[in-house]
Amino acid sequence: MNNKDIYYSCVTLIAYEISQWLYNEIHYVWCTHYFDPPSRLNPYNSVPPSSNPRALYWSLMKDVEALDLHSSRINTVRAGIQRGAASRLHQGMIGASQYREILKLIRLAQPANFKPLMLVIPGAPVTAMLNAVTVAQRASLFSEEYIIESLPRNLFDAIEL
Repeated sequence: MNNKDIYYSCVTLIAYEISQWLYNEIHYVWCTHYFDPPSRLNPYNSVPPSSNPRALYWSLMKDVEALDLHSSRINTVRAGIQRGAASRLHQGMIGASQYREILKLIRLAQPANFKPLMLVIPGAPVTAMLNAVTVAQRASLFSEEYIIESLPRNLFDAIEL
């Protein structure tokens, strides 16, 4: 187990903006203690590239910079935003018109709208919000991954690398 009191998450600009404007600054994040798990400076850990915040950031940035209209990474993000919007609609956080607006936004979004952002989340304020990712959902059986379903904007820093 990692004992650092900080978490990292890679999100996209469009997901960040939707959360800011349509979800009242409440963000859904998948995070880990490790910014760059394979770094020789980190102790051993099992967070693979598909959950590595640094790797996710730079692989997504490649597709954004290439203006890749067929990017599987961007399409995965689109699908995730759709699932998130359906969940928020079901929870009553948004109404049907906001849901339709989100679907239209992601359908019309261009690669530049999927520019990555790195979230840096101090651990102490979010301890009670952390949900360990189940073994079946983890990118690796022994990786440390967490979900924060409703992270208020004032509890993290968003940066561009």
